Amino acid sequence: MQSFGGPWTLLKLNVLDKYLNFYVTAMQRKPFRLCYFDAFAGSGNIDIKDIGPIPGSALKAIDYPFDKYFFIEKSEDYAHRLDQNIIVKSKNKNINYEIIIGDCNELLQKINSFQWYKNYWRGVIFLDPYAMELKWDSLESIAKTEAFDVWYLFPLSAMNRLMRRDGNIEESHRAIINDLLGTIDWEEEIYYESPQLSLFGEQDRERVHVTEIEKYVIKRLKTIFPGVSDKSKLLRNPVNNSPMFILCFAVSNPSPKAIKISLKIADHILTHT
Repeated sequence: MQSFGGPWTLLKLNVLDKYLNFYVTAMQRKPFRLCYFDAFAGSGNIDIKDIGPIPGSALKAIDYPFDKYFFIEKSEDYAHRLDQNIIVKSKNKNINYEIIIGDCNELLQKINSFQWYKNYWRGVIFLDPYAMELKWDSLESIAKTEAFDVWYLFPLSAMNRLMRRDGNIEESHRAIINDLLGTIDWEEEIYYESPQLSLFGEQDRERVHVTEIEKYVIKRLKTIFPGVSDKSKLLRNPVNNSPMFILCFAVSNPSPKAIKISLKIADHILTHT
């Protein structure tokens, strides 16, 4: 069992739970086959400090009647545990699932090699990366499928640790942020010149407020997805109120009707959870 997370973990799982319930209900009379992707599936169960063990996103997803489930996990040990947990929870019901052991980015960047949209597949992808592992290229590949609704837990705290407040960022860290955000121009919007001069008379740089970074992340997602919720949720550590993650929602389906319905429900869930 994996030990990590906190109250924010319960919140993100609650949001996912509500959306999956809406999604399978809304799609049950549509002429599509439905699939669910969990790109960082883990072992299935989570042991949260001061809360205890709970089922993770992968095990929650099999409560909903998707035609196919894809679980990506790079750890063979976690993948094996997940398989056992699915067998136990499903009680030998005929669930069509595949656990893929490998690097998430390598696998997701190939996701649009299959014509999901034209073959009448639709689905939901949950992206809850370990630290800053998810690359922007993977998001672009998902967007090109035109078939998936995406929940993305953006690693704000991990990124902020690499973004020094004074803007003096190590080149190796800058490269990681470039891969995360898919651009080299992020510094122009995340940093500004301080009105105060340094001890040596030089103009210092300062990082914008966290809410501005949240808006910037949503702005970036809108460059590749036709529909992105403006109601993203900033998840904080309740102990010190520090920002941890941004829970984002995006729609890859270009249909205005699909975008309108999905955003309406996602906005409601994000606002009232």
